[in-house]
Amino acid sequence: MSQNGKLMPNLDQHSTKLLNLTVLQRIDPFVEEILITTAHVTFYEAARTSRDPSSLSKENLVENLLGDFEYEVQVPYLLYRNAA
Repeated sequence: MSQNGKLMPNLDQHSTKLLNLTVLQRIDPFVEEILITTAHVTFYEAARTSRDPSSLSKENLVENLLGDFEYEVQVPYLLYRNAA
């Protein structure tokens, strides 16, 4: 019911993923699918357009995982470095 004083909804994984997708699509309507979810990070796929997917909000961090992207898993963390 509660964890650290917070109310925790009793949702299955599919419902949680659907709610997270809805929230992401409010921020960025080009989000099509959530690929991976962790406690602090969500990877998602956006539709290809000529517009930067996060141009409306400079608060969001967007990384190109298909370019010069290096990562290392040190449980429970995923450490990464980009080309920039």
